[in-house]
Amino acid sequence: MGKKKLQGADGINFQMQLTIKGLETVTFPKETLTNESGKDIAWIECLGGKVSAYVNLPHAVRPNNIQPFQLSDCIQIDLISDKVIEYMKAYLKKHMKGNYSNEILKQLNVSSMECNITIKCVGKCKPKDIINLFEKSVDKTFIAQEARDKKKTFRKDQDSIIYRKDHYYRLKVYNKSKEQNDKGNPLVESNLIRVEFVFLERMLDSMYADRMSLEDILTRKSLRKLIDQYQETFTDICEKNIKPMLNGCVQEVFECLTASNSGKEISEALYKCKECIVDVEVLRKALKKWYAFKKQADRSKQVIAYYRDNNFGMPEDVIRTIKQMHNSL
Repeated sequence: MGKKKLQGADGINFQMQLTIKGLETVTFPKETLTNESGKDIAWIECLGGKVSAYVNLPHAVRPNNIQPFQLSDCIQIDLISDKVIEYMKAYLKKHMKGNYSNEILKQLNVSSMECNITIKCVGKCKPKDIINLFEKSVDKTFIAQEARDKKKTFRKDQDSIIYRKDHYYRLKVYNKSKEQNDKGNPLVESNLIRVEFVFLERMLDSMYADRMSLEDILTRKSLRKLIDQYQETFTDICEKNIKPMLNGCVQEVFECLTASNSGKEISEALYKCKECIVDVEVLRKALKKWYAFKKQADRSKQVIAYYRDNNFGMPEDVIRTIKQMHNSL
């Protein structure tokens, strides 16, 4: 048996435009299906002839969405699908009356799908350290696109980072523990970090082609495609963004070390390159490279121990946390 994949589905949005004569601009009120904890399993509404619907799969099996809807939950997907489809069908029948047919429901197609992984940060790592690492990785890559398109493709605050690749996906990395605390859930585990992708129209087209209806999407096969796409996209960012950023940070610290002969090269490099040290491993690799360059015995272990013991405040276990995420896909 293979390892359990920790990534899974969360919210899924669907849309369709009513084209029946007399209903092109109609509005129907929003109605919501909730779980025993009062959380939304699904909702549907119609504004100006546009039907919008939403399904939150974790809420169909759990009181909250701290953990996503994983492949192991798919044993219940047929029951969930039947329940949601009947709910949507009843809503449309009630409001469309004689204009309703089952063909109408088949036109309710997926418009976005969220998939995420949520884990506890490893060791001394904090959610803000992971957010900082992603900031440095994706910001440099998309600055040119932001300037060219004159759009905001990147946003960061202390507890989250949001990045958008137009028409393909939105990436959000955030402190899930704080989010839950802010929502009034004080019992949530501390130091939870979530890396979330919301896949958009072009990505969905490549994943599902013409199999995008509500009935098509709420299946194990469809969710397996979503989970596999998450793994591919996460791995792509690790290889094309995070690894080059880390290598660049190591090189920058190394160049700071070699730029001086003051006898205080290490403390000077730490001061000048503090922002580059997104993980103590960056400093360790730069020091090893520097000692080899000077043809001296490698004292990187002792140096790092000294700065760790003196509470210099360097982030630790950040790379280990990313590796744990990747190994859990």
